[in-house]
Amino acid sequence: MPENKKLEQAERRRLRYAERKLREAKLRLTRAERGIVYWSRILADLRHKRTRAIQPPLWPEEDTKKKMS
Repeated sequence: MPENKKLEQAERRRLRYAERKLREAKLRLTRAERGIVYWSRILADLRHKRTRAIQPPLWPEEDTKKKMS
């Protein structure tokens, strides 16, 4: 009987360890996914900003000034 009790304790210990490791892995995954979303947005913003800075005007500036007057 004492040996059976030791096996049960070892199994419970392994079960708690596995559950803890699973929680930690899920937490790391969640953080990594959040990081991917965050940096994807930053990159998209920077690319959009660069595109806006490079894009030539859609119509000549003179036409715009004439219409505003």
